[in-house]
Amino acid sequence: MRAVLLFLLLLPLFPALSLLVHWLQDGQAPQTWWQWALVLALPLLLWWYLRHFSILACREGCRPPGT
Repeated sequence: MRAVLLFLLLLPLFPALSLLVHWLQDGQAPQTWWQWALVLALPLLLWWYLRHFSILACREGCRPPGT
């Protein structure tokens, strides 16, 4: 199940990163509404990846005591 969730996360994450890089390097802003949606969702997608799938993920240490 975890692999499927990671796959579903990476589907929008890679195009969003690509759009951001093109925007920053070439000055070519996103053209359509779905491109803007991906760029705007990028912070949430990155947070979700870092929180749940990265080696930097907070596992046992982030839980409050007693849980």
